Amino acid sequence: MSRSGSLVDHRRKAIIDYLTVTGRCRIADLAVRFGVSPLTIRRDLDELEGQGVVHRSYGIAEIADPLGSPISSRMVMAKRSIARAAAQLVEDGDTVFVNTSSTALAVLEHIRAENVTIVTNNGKALQARPSSSISVILTGGEIRLPKWSMAGEFALDSISKVSAAKAILGCSGLSAEEGLTTLVSHETSINALMLERSERHIIVADSGKLGANSSFCYGSPSQVDTLVTDASANPSLLESLLDAGVGTMMRVEVQND
Repeated sequence: MSRSGSLVDHRRKAIIDYLTVTGRCRIADLAVRFGVSPLTIRRDLDELEGQGVVHRSYGIAEIADPLGSPISSRMVMAKRSIARAAAQLVEDGDTVFVNTSSTALAVLEHIRAENVTIVTNNGKALQARPSSSISVILTGGEIRLPKWSMAGEFALDSISKVSAAKAILGCSGLSAEEGLTTLVSHETSINALMLERSERHIIVADSGKLGANSSFCYGSPSQVDTLVTDASANPSLLESLLDAGVGTMMRVEVQND
């Protein structure tokens, strides 16, 4: 990595750490604090917002997940580490479904396989920076804020015409009792169809989502071929998921990089 690239990454991590402590800050004040121009700080925030880490409104930046809930700096690092590990499961020539999860979207920038096609209903994929050997296809459909998800019959019709090798999906919760769940009702049918139209199902979920149940179910534990989570996951929860039918698990160490 170039020195300039390293400085940019270091500043963006520092922004995350600062907003984790303060909760929110004026964008103009962030520029002053980090000694860069307002344009530069807006570019940083564009990138972090694209990852679902930061939310901006009316000149204010705040730390948030895509649904606006508080998120810790360690959780951000966990999501990145999980995304990096999941990317290693993508093989040359794969077609891969990716849903609106910020962790699943982060996988795109870590894929090193060749001739990979990503099919996603995540509008924020337009801000991702995958390698030149990756093609990204948007499903289209009705845009739903704040996640920039694409939903409705148009999106479902697009997905129904694809047979994917893999689906890399995030969730709001995964439990032995309720399976894969989401907070957003209109994403249920999209996620379920991605599971149906793919051969291997890879679920990316930080340890805080394991054992949790959200409002709408889109899949059973037995549909999870591989769960990628962080090393702090509760062993008893992992055991219950295996008993419920989850195939294999990858527990990754959180890297502060």
